[in-house]
Amino acid sequence: MPDLKINGIPVTVADGATLLDAAVQASVEVPTLCHMKDSEPATSCMLCVVKDVETGRLLPACSAVAVDGMEIDTECEEVQEARRDTLNLLLSEHVGDCEAPCTRICPSHLDIPLMLREIEQGRLESAARIARHDLVIPATLGYVCPAPCQKGCRRGKIDDSITIRELHRHAAETVEPEEQASPPNGKRVAVVGSGPAGLACASVLCRLGYECSIIDEAREAGGSLRDHQELPLEVLDAEVARLGNSGILFRLGEPISIHEIADEFDGIVFAGEEAPGPHFADAVYAQEHKLTVRAVGFGKAAALELHQSLQEDAPVSEKPFDSKVPTILRETELKELLKNSSAAEGQKQAADPADEAARCLHCDCRKPASCKLRTYSARYGANQREFTADERAHVQLIGQQGSVMYEPGKCIKCGLCVKITKRAGEALGLTFIGRGFSAKVAVPFGETLEQGLQQAARECVETCPTGALAFRDAEEKLG
Repeated sequence: MPDLKINGIPVTVADGATLLDAAVQASVEVPTLCHMKDSEPATSCMLCVVKDVETGRLLPACSAVAVDGMEIDTECEEVQEARRDTLNLLLSEHVGDCEAPCTRICPSHLDIPLMLREIEQGRLESAARIARHDLVIPATLGYVCPAPCQKGCRRGKIDDSITIRELHRHAAETVEPEEQASPPNGKRVAVVGSGPAGLACASVLCRLGYECSIIDEAREAGGSLRDHQELPLEVLDAEVARLGNSGILFRLGEPISIHEIADEFDGIVFAGEEAPGPHFADAVYAQEHKLTVRAVGFGKAAALELHQSLQEDAPVSEKPFDSKVPTILRETELKELLKNSSAAEGQKQAADPADEAARCLHCDCRKPASCKLRTYSARYGANQREFTADERAHVQLIGQQGSVMYEPGKCIKCGLCVKITKRAGEALGLTFIGRGFSAKVAVPFGETLEQGLQQAARECVETCPTGALAFRDAEEKLG
């Protein structure tokens, strides 16, 4: 039985065990994309490389056998660089958006496609909860936001952009979801300023378990929002009242003494048009931007910044990797995305909210949380533009008539689904067709995806390391 060290940790493994087995035994994570337990190693992705310290060689941990006396380094700079190169090469062929252009453009990062699908299915309470989680004051923004998201809507390149602003306003004004109280964390914080940035900041802090007070010399909350002639003030007042019901304490019409506030609270956020002059420990700034939705985004970011400074064990907010389709979509690719929509080409903006939401092209990925390619690309600082292909693959959707969708442009050709369907005894299953760069995964004999996945659909979807295989109507929500 070989004795070896993984990152200095001594382990003893069974004869024939791999370096990946040894790493698991040492509780050391080694990233993999093409590995599947109880299956022959494919060594196709090479993301699992580790370094043999004695020889200096990089070895694929999934297939290299552990040898007595080995010293293995799984995280040195050379290993990380090799993994980064692997990811960059995979991403150079990757054709798909982690996030839809509309969400990417929204300064407050509303999960627009997910909200639209909830509206389409008649789940207004869920849609309103998504809108309030991401926008904090979605009804108010439904009147004052210039809707930059709609300018990025790909549906507009086919017929008309979706009326996203009106839809999140409709959901917020129609349904009042029950507020989910967070367990208190024992700390008290103050937000100085009750404009949109201050309201958003306080909302996030309250969700994180803080006893949060908004302090403002003004007698009514809302700041510059009260100057918008197109905004019915009863809409703003209702959203402020809802924030109060969620646990935020409002101290309005109160003279502000910064030093007294600093003594009273564990942390402070200054929400205003300009940062305050004096510096205080455990204090951050949230800009009240003239673009209200951007002010909301700044407020949310300030809340997370304060949280990380006050909680030693708070996870560091890591910006998720965001794959983007490298070039503007061709007309044929837009028609492919129409397969995601239950509204045909030429169907203009609809008065009924469910019909309007149904026009969404579902540009985003269905597996933004479980996609291992995305997770590791963020961890190792991958750059999708590092290696550029002369010609990218086309956006293509297969299986729109069944429960599983397959997007070849997101496939890394790991072969896991091929192995699974073979092991499951599928009559047709999946296989590799073609050779070299043109090789692709498909159902034999040109049969449909539904016919190929009679038994193993769920296992294939759950094992797929990217969003290439996903259930058509299943959604993942980040955060």
